[in-house]
Amino acid sequence: MQLSDPDLDTMARGTREALLLEALRNQIEFAADVVPFWANRLAGASVSVNSLETMDDFARVPTMSKAAFRGLRPQALVPEAHLGDVRIARWTSGTSGRPTVCFWTTADWTALVEATARMLAPRMPIATPRAFNGYSQAHLTGPLYHSALQRLGGVVFDRSHHAEDVFPTEAQCDLFDFDTLILPGHTTRGKGVGLAELLERDPSFLRRHSLRWWIGSSGTFEAAAVEAAHRQGVASVSNLYGASEFGLFSIMCEQNFGDYHVAQGHVLVEVVDDAGRRVESGSFGRIVVTHLCGATADGRTRTHQGTQLFRLAIGDGATLIDEPCSCGLTTSRLRGIRRMQ
Repeated sequence: MQLSDPDLDTMARGTREALLLEALRNQIEFAADVVPFWANRLAGASVSVNSLETMDDFARVPTMSKAAFRGLRPQALVPEAHLGDVRIARWTSGTSGRPTVCFWTTADWTALVEATARMLAPRMPIATPRAFNGYSQAHLTGPLYHSALQRLGGVVFDRSHHAEDVFPTEAQCDLFDFDTLILPGHTTRGKGVGLAELLERDPSFLRRHSLRWWIGSSGTFEAAAVEAAHRQGVASVSNLYGASEFGLFSIMCEQNFGDYHVAQGHVLVEVVDDAGRRVESGSFGRIVVTHLCGATADGRTRTHQGTQLFRLAIGDGATLIDEPCSCGLTTSRLRGIRRMQ
């Protein structure tokens, strides 16, 4: 499996699932061998590399709650032999309880960057984007967007760490020439600034900077904001969704507003019922995610070697849509994403 390969998102579902199942077997074998917590939890569920014959067998592994995750010492889920290989460590915002932290090795980070770049590549309205990245470099998405845009051949200018009342985002933007803006639609919990705030201060902000591409995440793009961006000359709007423990793993469909196509590979994303079984298409359930793959510098997949997480309930729910999409992608879609806790 090549995480940069766009065919992953257009191939037959059965072909893709076979690749994911093989990666899942490898990850389970790895985690059971090097992380005592998972050795015990997987054995208790009677799940092993040999017993995992189909994806449905994976449902025997109990979903993991955020409370259970918080109850563990963070390093307990990282293989001892790979603690020294950790490249990125990032905390969650803590909106639903005490913040948690996850660790990515260089190979894990490479996989996450490749998958994010794969989602963004078809949406590029310009060959060599020059981006102002308004996301904090202290959060996972800041350096992730920086690396993904560089992977696509772009140039990235990161926002400084200064508070908005000390060095406003507009003043920083005026220092650079860029055609791509990486920024949420609006802020949450008073952190940073969103496009809505910028447009309140300067209604012509997008046109004044000749912006062609708006990228952001966290479900903060409202239809009215997208329409306003297009009216000011923005050719492409890319709204991504994910979780701080896993990074970005889906992108809003270009033809069906509010539907998010899941980019499987670096992670495995499921929508499950209260018993932990995958729901049928058209049904609502809880979103659970598994760390699945790292990647070498030449793109070959390998096991994820940082924080080991299987079937973590990220706190959101959605309706699963598995029918073919009019946009041409064959990947599952998440519709009506909402907070469940």
